[in-house]
Amino acid sequence: MPGRAAGGRLPGDVVEVETVDEEAAFARLQELYDQLPERQRQGEQLAQAVAAAEVVRCEAELHTARTLLEEAEAHERAARAALDEALASGDDALVDARRRAHLHAGSLLGFRIGPAKNAETALARALEEGGFATAEAARGALMDEDARAALQAEVEAYRAAYAAALEVCERLGAADE
Repeated sequence: MPGRAAGGRLPGDVVEVETVDEEAAFARLQELYDQLPERQRQGEQLAQAVAAAEVVRCEAELHTARTLLEEAEAHERAARAALDEALASGDDALVDARRRAHLHAGSLLGFRIGPAKNAETALARALEEGGFATAEAARGALMDEDARAALQAEVEAYRAAYAAALEVCERLGAADE
């Protein structure tokens, strides 16, 4: 609307100023501060659950990468055996076809080695960063998704309430100066 100032008010509009009970504001901050040790424990529990979920994810990726690598190794061994049979047969056309098949299988095997090594490295890093000795230990710290989301919401709500209470008290302290 034309003529409106920031916030949708016209110059000269009466603005209600929120009054804050200083004693209540500091009491609320103290109440939240008193909860801090328990909230820190919850934050640590949440961090452990998130780290555990990462370990489990990395473990699953490693399992998949190793399975694919084992399949590629078996395929390469079979292709090598077929090539050896062709070489023994003396059939040049068969040897050529089997050699190409062996090279192809070897290439596919090569493509599986890197992801398996990367998955091993990722799992080791996740274990170290999460402070877990083993993936089994990490599974012990897992939380189901709903419980983890609820704890996350609770921790975030506390942080927001604490920040808001602190901001109010800081404003009140600044106003007193």
